[in-house]
Order: sequence, then C-alpha cells, then structure tokens
Amino acid sequence: MRPEAETKLARRMALNKVFTPSAPVSSRSAFSGRIDQIMQITSAVVQPGRHAILYGERGVGKTSLANILSELLVLTENTYRNCAVRVNCSVGDNFRSIWTKIFLELDIDCTSYFPDYETPNPDQLRRILSLVEPYMVVVVDEYDRVDDDEALSMMADTIKALSDHAVPTKLVFVGVADSIENLIGEHESVRRCLEEVQVPRMKAEEMRELVTRGFFEADIQIEKSAVERIVRLSEGLPPYGHLLSLRAGERAVNDDRESVFLRDVIESAEAVMKSHSAAASYHHAVESSRPENLYAQVLAACALAEKDELGYFAAKAVEEPMSRIMGSNFKTPSFSRQLSSFLGETRGYVLERRGEMKRYRYRFRDPLMQPFAILAAIARELIPDEYQRELFDVGDEVDVWGEVMMQVSPDNAAEE
Repeated sequence: MRPEAETKLARRMALNKVFTPSAPVSSRSAFSGRIDQIMQITSAVVQPGRHAILYGERGVGKTSLANILSELLVLTENTYRNCAVRVNCSVGDNFRSIWTKIFLELDIDCTSYFPDYETPNPDQLRRILSLVEPYMVVVVDEYDRVDDDEALSMMADTIKALSDHAVPTKLVFVGVADSIENLIGEHESVRRCLEEVQVPRMKAEEMRELVTRGFFEADIQIEKSAVERIVRLSEGLPPYGHLLSLRAGERAVNDDRESVFLRDVIESAEAVMKSHSAAASYHHAVESSRPENLYAQVLAACALAEKDELGYFAAKAVEEPMSRIMGSNFKTPSFSRQLSSFLGETRGYVLERRGEMKRYRYRFRDPLMQPFAILAAIARELIPDEYQRELFDVGDEVDVWGEVMMQVSPDNAAEE
C-alpha cells in the first residue's frame, strides 16, 4: 500500500475510533458532558445502602454513561481495578435469568448456592453479594424490556434487602422511561434506596464538546459553522452527533484536507438522510397520493418545535415553525388533522401523546426520527433559505484551534 493510502486509512481509522454512532461510548476519554449525572451516580454508588437507576429517552446516552462507571469509580479506589460489570435484559427474561447473567459476569458459580431449577430469593442474593470482594457495581441495562411482574417485584425486594444490610456491591438499573415509575412500577418501598438519575438530551454546549473533542483526538480541525450545524441538527441526541461528525470528517479525509467545513456537514447530512434506517419510517409517515398534502411540512415543524427536557412539545409550539415553513400564518386547527394522524397506524405511530384534551403534549416515538425529519425537510427544500439561515448559520470563521485544544486537552483539564 502506498504511503499516501496508508496515511488516509490511518486518519479514517482515527475518526472511527472517536465517533461511534452505532455503539455506546466505552471509555471516559471519549465521553463528553453529563457532569451533573456523573456526580449523581458516583455519589450514589459509594454511599452505603444506596443504588441507582438511570432513565430517559432512547438514544440520549444512558448506556454510555453506565459503560464508564468503572473509570469514574477508580477515583474512589487506592489502585486501579475493574469496578463494574454490565448485563443486558431482553424480552422474556425472568428473575432467575437476569441473575444468571449477573453471576456469569461476576464469575460466581451460582449452582453452589441454589440448584439449576430453583429461583433464588432476595435474601439468598443478599448473602451471595455480601461475599463479593472487592465490591462491584452491577449495571442492569435495558431494564424496561423486562415485562415479568414477578421479576420486577422480586428485584424490588432484592434492592431493599441489599440496602437494609448495606451490602457494598451495588445495582444500577438503566432503562427507557419518562419516570422511575415506568421502570419499578408500584414498588414505592424501594424509592428511598434508589438515586433517580434522569438522563436528558445533551445541552448544546455538551454536544459542542462531543464534536470538538472528537476532532481534536482525530487531529482534524473543524470550522465553527460546521460545529454549530452538527449541534443543531443532532437535537441533543449523541448518535446523530457522532454520525454527522464521522461522515463530515470522512469527506475531509477523502479530500486530503486538514479541516472540516460547513459544506462537508451539509453534504454529509444529505447522504445520511438517504441511507439512514429511519428513511422507511419517515416515508410511511409523510407519503400521500395527494401532492398538496402537508404531512412532511407538519412533521418538520414538529421536529423544529420547542421541546422540554423529555422531548415533549405542545401543539401551539408547532405554529411558529409551521408558519415559517409555509410562509404564512398557520394556527393549530390548520394542521391538527395531520398531528392526530401521526398518532395512528396509518402514519406509523410516528408521534405519541400524553396529557388531557386541550393540554396534550406530543413527542416523537423514536427520538432519532426528530433530527431525521429535519434533514429530510432540508433535502426536500421544504424549509425556506432565510429560515434555514436563522436556524443554523453562525460566523464562518474557523475557531482558533489552539483555544479549542486547550478546552479539550486532558492535560489542561488536569491543571484546572
């Protein structure tokens, strides 16, 4: 292989190591933001009798946060060691199958404590975990997929038993939910034992850190306007921040450039829109035999509407972006039919709704559909140029790269 080709390959590999849209982050050095959540969860797992539960929308980075627990907890230890193990729950799991997975990760022979055919009880588990030395943190991921009521009840009793006896080994549950009740059900007795860590979408400054840190690690510069376009299009969802950064960076590498420009992000966004797995769901939501239909415009307006930290928006919040897209004043009644249809099978259940009549709040059922709807609207030229400039444009100057490096340099962070 020629030296130029080897260099290009090495640069692409560096990009793919730091930007991982298809997998959660697995190391602290690649993790950005979430300082409040990090403080919450680390404080909880070192506090006697305290366990934790991470919850939030799909795609906001819950598993990534759980993945770096070992590195975070090293700071509480005298020497480095692996402090955490993680298991994934699946549909059909019961109490015994979950704990079988956990014991395998902890390298514990559970058959020495109870027979293969027997389901362990909470007190047995408490006794077994009290023997784990040094203590471990057990991350139970995708807990929302467990639909066995008996398993949920017994897990609640196990948490309480571990807490009452201050067993050093801790449990951290991770799941898709709007609130803790969606994961633990009616088992209110365990709430005092659990630190509730809500993981919202990333703030703009956190997404900027994700992008700039990644390009710094890959030794590639990026234009300020390109960073801001990625931040805005990602809508606080790390997978999109990683994906758009990766594709834009690959364009620069392919052209043998040292910098990523705004045009790289724009063209990468168009490519992502054509190839993303959400394309089929999007077309299901907006396709119609009537050329004058407004489904694509309304869905784009929903994606651009102001939202709360859980991704919910009111119908009234859709009025402003809808009016800007259409170039005339649009009130809720003019698009309420489309909004309602997005809740049903004919439009692929693209939205979900909660609340009472006249106080409904809506949300994209799949959070990743929201940024995709914006990308698709741009590609279809549904969003007027002037409105696009207001949404996305910043100054075109390249940031002083030395300042960016100072912000994300590990050495500088240590000095602070």
